[in-house]
Amino acid sequence: MSVLADVAGDLLVVRPPVPATCNKAGANYKSEVTHLDYAPRRAYDEWLAICDGIVASGGDALFAFEPADEACLGHAALEVDGDGAIRPAGSREVLGNLGDVDTGRVFTANGPWVTRVDRTLRAVMPHMLPHRRREAGYFRQLLGGIAEAAGLAFEPTDNPHRWEGMADVAAVGDKVVLTYAVAGHYDRGLAPKSARSSREGVTFAADHAGVAPRARVHAELVYPHFHGDTVHFAVHPPDGGPAVLVHYAGGLWGDGHDVVARALPGRLVPIGMADAVHNYAGNSRQVNRGVLVNDDVSVGFVASLERLGLTVHRVALVELFGKAGGGPACATLQLPRTLSLPANAPWRFSVQREVAFARRETIPERLRVSPEFFAGKARG
Repeated sequence: MSVLADVAGDLLVVRPPVPATCNKAGANYKSEVTHLDYAPRRAYDEWLAICDGIVASGGDALFAFEPADEACLGHAALEVDGDGAIRPAGSREVLGNLGDVDTGRVFTANGPWVTRVDRTLRAVMPHMLPHRRREAGYFRQLLGGIAEAAGLAFEPTDNPHRWEGMADVAAVGDKVVLTYAVAGHYDRGLAPKSARSSREGVTFAADHAGVAPRARVHAELVYPHFHGDTVHFAVHPPDGGPAVLVHYAGGLWGDGHDVVARALPGRLVPIGMADAVHNYAGNSRQVNRGVLVNDDVSVGFVASLERLGLTVHRVALVELFGKAGGGPACATLQLPRTLSLPANAPWRFSVQREVAFARRETIPERLRVSPEFFAGKARG
């Protein structure tokens, strides 16, 4: 029980969106649409709003700025050629190549499952699709520094199976819902979609975290719900009542909803179809007494959270996730409740806020991608 009770602390890892922000198209039903125009500064503003919401809820966001971004800063607008070359608008100077940019990195919910065991911070690393595997380096470096500051050793472990990180883990009191996808079920009747987390992957992660088999609830996803955090999220009521799962019944394959309902009797709070599918209500994130939600969610959904004693923080995510699919939970990775850091730790948003807001003036306002860049790229 203690492993699951410790999953959701008030420190959350985040990662700033790249100045050359762009979804590469194809990972989910929103990013299957090829967008050519982006607003990197607006995406950065939306990310800042998530960090502010975390702090307003009594938590803190932990992050590091990255040297790879420096070349793209200080330009009013960027262009991406058909071969992926990134240039200042109207210039032939090459700043980098989009093929080398971790454009999905803001999705830190795809990060590792971090646990503390005695004096060691342990992490089972995600096993992502090839174009996102480099993102693991950020977590290894940041968590290594955090562990050292906390006086702990750091021990990362690779997951040998397909697993897209904590986006497929929902700890609800004494149970944890582990979601995954099976080809032919997930995408039944559709063109084949990208491989998502596997049952072997979520099982390996739960084993590594030390979760007892009897506490595990396995459920298959159904398209377009590419991760469990597009279907549901756990809430621990501030009054100390039993944890509940705020859940969309239509996001799971077959009898998945019934399996979850039997495992959590009387502890499901429903999400309607429009909120779940179109507004990513399942991608909300509780932080202490607050909860961050996509600004587009319905009044009824907000009321259901307020009845649980939560203070709701709406966050507009038109640019950051509107073109790629996601919400506040996608941009956050919860660290264990048993981890503490000095108040002046340099990774804290509360410490870096002034610098972070000053940086926004250097973020390009516009980015235009040539249609040729997307030509022939696989969807799904």
